[in-house]
Amino acid sequence: MTGIDVGSAFVRVVVCDYSQSDQGLVVRALVKVPSDGLKNGYVVNADTAGECIGTALSEAGRLTGQQIKRATVAVGGVGLSTIMETATIAISRADGVVSEFDVTRAVGESEARVSERPNTKILHTIPSEFKVDGRKVLGKPLGHVGAKLEIRTLFVTAAMPHVEALVSAIEAQGTEVSDFYAAPIAESMVTLTPSARNAGSVLVNLGAETVSLVTYEDSLPTSLKVFPLGSVDITNDIALGLRVSLEEAEQVKLGLLPDKRPNKKVGDIISARFSDIFELIDTHLKKIGRSGLLPAGVLFTGEASHSKGIEELARKELGLPAKVAKNFIPGNLASKPTEARVRERLERARDPEWSVALGLCVLGLMGPGEESLGLRVAKRTKSGVIKFLRQFLP
Repeated sequence: MTGIDVGSAFVRVVVCDYSQSDQGLVVRALVKVPSDGLKNGYVVNADTAGECIGTALSEAGRLTGQQIKRATVAVGGVGLSTIMETATIAISRADGVVSEFDVTRAVGESEARVSERPNTKILHTIPSEFKVDGRKVLGKPLGHVGAKLEIRTLFVTAAMPHVEALVSAIEAQGTEVSDFYAAPIAESMVTLTPSARNAGSVLVNLGAETVSLVTYEDSLPTSLKVFPLGSVDITNDIALGLRVSLEEAEQVKLGLLPDKRPNKKVGDIISARFSDIFELIDTHLKKIGRSGLLPAGVLFTGEASHSKGIEELARKELGLPAKVAKNFIPGNLASKPTEARVRERLERARDPEWSVALGLCVLGLMGPGEESLGLRVAKRTKSGVIKFLRQFLP
């Protein structure tokens, strides 16, 4: 399985195998190349983006000894958003028992309304709350008796032109896009534990030109948001503050020139930008009524998550537990690698910059149609792999 994460700064490709005999995942290739043709995670030049993607896929093919013919792809950027819709229907059966048909019909009504919106592509459909005759039902409403069924559904959507341009750019390289997932949903597969999803948590990806977040409660995504700023803005701030070139500012940001620049001033510049980012995050959490109320706290992914002092600053600004995420890889092979090269790839794959592409591999091996995350898409099962992966999900 291949996962492709096309970001504003880099294209990342992860190739994994599933070993039936050893019941585990093996990371076969990790490829990272500079990207172009995107702005704030949104494709603005499909041809240029396609060339970068093609370079990454060619290198992945060289490392694995196989052409990358199919892949699962992350959709990210400023075009991502969520829509909450509610539908109420009369229960169809004469005895008033709620059936799967009723659930499908209610969700379908909401889905139809969202689909009517221009330039909107539904990525994930997540039924989040059920009521029978006005009374909230825990879990699925199947088997409950009543006259009316009400379902609140969260839709994760993307800008249709962006999705079409991204798919076209990849398929122009000779690789078929088998499925696509919202990037924050994909990376949650390998960063958030079942207990974190259930208790309440927020996963924040600190990208080059975007900051994305997804919140979870009761094991389901409850909101998703993307802000059009990122680590590039920190580089720009340093360049302006120290009056240096962008190239030198990037090195200062990464701590590569610590003896030539005033550390306190650099630290103040970086802290000020992160404070702005955390203020945006907290504003969103206040909007959904979860500011300071997510027990599992905030977890950071993305390349900028390694910034010094980010956990302490986040705890202060957000009033939540905070830590940098470490990817977990399901399976025995992940915990007991024998070859040195396998161990080295495994350790690299645990770094949070690979969380999206690695999560795509896990989702791709599960196959769409699995409802462990409440994601309803087309059916396709791989029973052996799914049985193995279920033990790691809520």
